[in-house]
Amino acid sequence: MNPPCAFCKKTVYPTEKFNCLDKIWHKGCFKCTECSLKLTMSTYKGFNKMPYCNAHYPKLKATQVAQTAEQTRLKKISNQQSQVLYHKDFNQAKGAKISVVDDPALKTQRAASQNQSLAAYHGLAQKKADQEMRRPAQEDEPEQEYDPVKELESAGQAPRQIGSIHDMKVEDDNQGYAPQQQQQPPPPSGGGYRPPPPEPVQQQQSRGPVYRAMYDYAAADVDEVSFVEGDVIINSEAIDEGWMTGTVERTGDTGMMPSNYVEPI
Repeated sequence: MNPPCAFCKKTVYPTEKFNCLDKIWHKGCFKCTECSLKLTMSTYKGFNKMPYCNAHYPKLKATQVAQTAEQTRLKKISNQQSQVLYHKDFNQAKGAKISVVDDPALKTQRAASQNQSLAAYHGLAQKKADQEMRRPAQEDEPEQEYDPVKELESAGQAPRQIGSIHDMKVEDDNQGYAPQQQQQPPPPSGGGYRPPPPEPVQQQQSRGPVYRAMYDYAAADVDEVSFVEGDVIINSEAIDEGWMTGTVERTGDTGMMPSNYVEPI
């Protein structure tokens, strides 16, 4: 026999049977008790075995109960028992050793306090103060000006005299060394033979390999030089196949030039 629907009280056949909240419903009769909104298994909320939607679900409110004298007495007894247990645990743990994990800051502080205790025990601070009191006072010596001649004499070295070999003039390596000419005594007033003055030493500069330009060439870059036919190229040096460096004797310019434009002399 088919059971009746919990909402409309009509017979529920197996094809439209819906079980929920320990009751049997038609699928179309499973609605909210307040607003008749059609519900499903995922949208309903049950209260007292009746379906409700989320908006009309009854909310329980706390009921305020007046505190009676018996409740006050029981609360006081429970507080006293908790105090007794607290003091009992405190007295049992009073003599026990509590282990504390050492950290770097605690170790540093402990070492510093131990050093201070040892210094105070042995009286090191008082001994140091007594030594400072017995130390003789140092008189301030006047500052002496620096004298390089006296310093050399104290080191056993003679100071350099004016006109020594250190004062000789040394010119560039490319020009050689020019010795200073000594002054000759004046000739006698009575006449006679006078020797000719010494000729100056002519310095010859190295010209290196010498070439002559066979054609005119105009420089095509900043590191090249221009020349005309017949110019003499000195201080030449080959760079690679087809190029060389040199100085144009007529203009004095130095740079790169094509080697097939010149011929050796």
